[in-house]
Amino acid sequence: MKVADEIRILFDRADAEVDLGRAAAALARLEYPDVDVEACAQRLDDYAARVAARWDASKPQETAVSAINKLLFEELGFHGNREDYYDPRNSFLNDVLERRTGIPITLSVIYIEIGRRLGLPIFGVGLPSHFIVKYDDRSRVFFVDPYHEGRVLNRQGCAELVKTLHGRPVELHDLHFAAVENRTIVLRMLNNLRAIYVNSRQHRRALEVLDAILALEPESPDEVKQRAWVRHELGHRGAALRDLETYAGLRPEAEDAQQVQDWMNSLRRTLAHLN
Repeated sequence: MKVADEIRILFDRADAEVDLGRAAAALARLEYPDVDVEACAQRLDDYAARVAARWDASKPQETAVSAINKLLFEELGFHGNREDYYDPRNSFLNDVLERRTGIPITLSVIYIEIGRRLGLPIFGVGLPSHFIVKYDDRSRVFFVDPYHEGRVLNRQGCAELVKTLHGRPVELHDLHFAAVENRTIVLRMLNNLRAIYVNSRQHRRALEVLDAILALEPESPDEVKQRAWVRHELGHRGAALRDLETYAGLRPEAEDAQQVQDWMNSLRRTLAHLN
């Protein structure tokens, strides 16, 4: 089964019912067609069980965060990959679980999935250029940065983190601190991979990623147009033309409408000549 088809099936339900861990593991099929998704889920089950065994559930729920941090970052040694941030393995859950190294969003997925198994109110948060999680039981709210070994932050701490990443202050609004849906998390993971594969001209893998993005957002004009370019690079001219026709229909008044029309005409001439 193609990754796009698997993602489409996993998300064919209410977002809250999506198994984020399995969806994240499914993306690893881009590099590892035979990846054992169930083994990834089992490892997350094991981590959650180990936290539960040492966490006193009679205490406030928020104290579980310390237990998660102790297991993941002190005992297991999970950490952010600062040496090779753009290594695609950082985006594949099986690799991250095995190497205990990843980027903010994959480490956050592990954190969220452990929290979900323990019934904790832990959610993903997409700050500008950085992904973290938040604990929010409606009376106590704070943030955790899995990329930096579980550092606990308040809103000001998040602002300082973003300022450091951007080299300048960035105004943050309530929307930046809102819990994001599982669909958004998986799309963000796919966009990371899309950038890696496009920039390294790995067109076949870029095409698979774009197919998966469009499985979640079938009428996203920018992705349809980029898929046309990738298909053209691969020599799939007929498929590229179909994507361009779709793009033109989605954005008839786009600034690049004439450029796209010229491209379509060129493809039609080429295809007519080949036939």
